[in-house]
Amino acid sequence: MAPAMLLVSAALASFILAFGTGVEFVRFTSLRPLLGGIPESGGPDARQGWLAALQDRSILAPLAWDLGLLLLFVGQHSLMAAERVKAWTSRYFGVLQRSLYVACTALALQV
Repeated sequence: MAPAMLLVSAALASFILAFGTGVEFVRFTSLRPLLGGIPESGGPDARQGWLAALQDRSILAPLAWDLGLLLLFVGQHSLMAAERVKAWTSRYFGVLQRSLYVACTALALQV
């Protein structure tokens, strides 16, 4: 009973971490606060706002940083999806292998 409760606790913690990361990702990717409420219609005003944002150095530096973090996520995600790594984590973590994968992915997203 105790090992099962430990597994459930670890899996639930992994789920909460992944869900919270998803919420933060949605909040982070919204440029509405940055662009000052530009209409979502995609018209000329929105296009000008994007062009102005992409020419501003104070936006480009964090954007480059975020691209690097995205590459970190893709690298971690791809590495842990490799068959050799899956076999190793399955051998050492058993049924928690998938929870470990989700937790590591969520942590990479939160970096």
